[in-house]
Amino acid sequence: MTTTQNDAAARWAAAAKLADGVTDYGLHKRRARALLQVVALIGGSWIVGFVIALIFIPHGSGHDTSGSSDVQFQQLIAQFVFLALGLLIGILGFIWAKRTGHYITRWRAVASPLNRKEKKSVRRQISGKEQPDEGHLGTVVAIARQNRRATLGIAPIYSALVLFAVATAVGSNDLLIKLLELAVSLMFVVVAIQLVVLYRRAGRFIELHSGETE
Repeated sequence: MTTTQNDAAARWAAAAKLADGVTDYGLHKRRARALLQVVALIGGSWIVGFVIALIFIPHGSGHDTSGSSDVQFQQLIAQFVFLALGLLIGILGFIWAKRTGHYITRWRAVASPLNRKEKKSVRRQISGKEQPDEGHLGTVVAIARQNRRATLGIAPIYSALVLFAVATAVGSNDLLIKLLELAVSLMFVVVAIQLVVLYRRAGRFIELHSGETE
């Protein structure tokens, strides 16, 4: 029991250090773990995309040699426009977020030293579903404040991803691909709505427990 309490105290102390801008001892380990997850996610996405291409592209590419060159050209232009907009918004949005402190890596997030149960408790506290932990209230407020900054920082990237999905749908003649990209876009919209709700709840939490108006 004492060991468990000591571990929890160490995690909260590391989170408090991050809230004060001090690098804690576990940052390098968390960074390696996060980068590994990103590599696995990208590799998995490539494999899934390759399999989908192998399965579905041959079925849709055999009958399009008639007089549809004008339609294909228009599709190509529209796809290029959406891709260009996505790249522009994504790159400029990332630069803005990085320079203004709205982009926060997972390993530097104040909540990153906490375990899964503690992170869940913090989320519930910020959402008003659980009584605030008075012993660590300052750190929880710092997490809420950081979450709001990160939400604004991720908005341009989400917009860019939606535009990429639209570009893929516009450039494809396969109905299944269009439906898949539509589903992806709808998922992003649902996530965006949830982020707005969480953003407002975090603002109320900060205002209530720090006296600041967000």
